Amino acid sequence: MAVDKKFLARSIQKKQSLIVAYCAFTNMPFVVCDPDTYNDQVWLFDTEEQLQEFAKPYTERKIALKGIKYPNKKFLSFFGSLFMIGINEMVFVNSTGRETLALEDMVKQPDFSKLPKEQQPIQNPQLQLTGLYFMQEASRPIPNEQKTQLPELEEELSVNLMKARYIVPIELLEGPENDAEKVKQHKYRLPILKNKNGDILQPLFTDSTEFMKFNKENKFRAVVIPFDHLSGLLIKNAKGFLLNPGGFHLAMPKELLDGLKERFEL
Repeated sequence: MAVDKKFLARSIQKKQSLIVAYCAFTNMPFVVCDPDTYNDQVWLFDTEEQLQEFAKPYTERKIALKGIKYPNKKFLSFFGSLFMIGINEMVFVNSTGRETLALEDMVKQPDFSKLPKEQQPIQNPQLQLTGLYFMQEASRPIPNEQKTQLPELEEELSVNLMKARYIVPIELLEGPENDAEKVKQHKYRLPILKNKNGDILQPLFTDSTEFMKFNKENKFRAVVIPFDHLSGLLIKNAKGFLLNPGGFHLAMPKELLDGLKERFEL
């Protein structure tokens, strides 16, 4: 019997909490491509036991999952954030089974098309989505030759890396100039990160949500840069960028930037 999607949406909205399957490798919701419909899904559960049952086959494949509990007051912001990572379907698991619901049947996607282009927020859902799929596979602690999907995922990711515009954080220096003048005159600092090996990387972001994870103290301003301009922003001794350090934390070394520019003839 077909499920009334409106009734399903209302019943979910009334729940006190939900447990979301997260991937420990990416610090983001675990994404699944449905083999029949090719919908990009996230999975949600009523109980930790249901999550653990779901996780068993992935644990056998060396994919580490964990549950993040969302209270009702955070449902709307969480569901809305799924548009930013390219999700179009949610799977809900409870004691009676599981049901699927299109994301747009739960929340409406914001429409920024009527805003002037310079005011439209930077969004890279396809880059987020392919980055998540890639890192879920690449991070498995098994030999690379056993990761049979990796070449295809890497190809899709490469295309989206090249097509994207990025948010670069800058810290404006003190001075009498206004913000626009400081940016034009390069009167700013670029923040850096260090990995476990001590290598210097510069943070880079796909969208405002990822940028805000990094900019909790509101110290930085966002500058939008296309892919082919990234190399020019690397400071001395930097090995490259770290894309979404609070999310899938994908390393983008200078060699990758140069290789993709040559490959796509930018």
